[in-house]
Amino acid sequence: MKTIDIFELSRSRKTISGDLCLADFPQLATLLEGDGRDARIHYEATGTAGRDGKPGADLTLSGVMKTRCVLCGEPCEVTIDKTVPFLFTKTEQEADAMDIAEDGEYEVVVGSKKFDVHFWVEEELMLSLPPFPQHDDCEPDRSKLSSHEEPEAAVTKRENPFAVLASLKKSG
Repeated sequence: MKTIDIFELSRSRKTISGDLCLADFPQLATLLEGDGRDARIHYEATGTAGRDGKPGADLTLSGVMKTRCVLCGEPCEVTIDKTVPFLFTKTEQEADAMDIAEDGEYEVVVGSKKFDVHFWVEEELMLSLPPFPQHDDCEPDRSKLSSHEEPEAAVTKRENPFAVLASLKKSG
């Protein structure tokens, strides 16, 4: 676990960077396939002025994650190459008090002097995975798409409840 003072990073406008193995991210690793867990992701965090005097940073991630295609069930590569701007608050209440329209393109996160960089990167990588990963040109494997429908049960003829009333009417 690597921690930094996120407020100092923002104030100094410094950049930190590194390469992390996906196997070191326990929650993310459960979403990945086989040797994809051994892949490396490059991260770079650069302190920014944020907005309205709030501390900020841009987190850039690049690499390839391997998951499973929802259509064919085979391994599927997801390329990550993105930069996400963040604003940091000192408390949860301060973050909650921000107007949603005020957030704009920024992700608002409670910062600290011992901000966990690995957790930050893992969270953003998990958000980067598509909900239904699939190959660009994939067709579902029809042999794996079997329907387990039960044959229709014989429809039993139910007696009409009003038929009894009709028979009473005739006899009366």
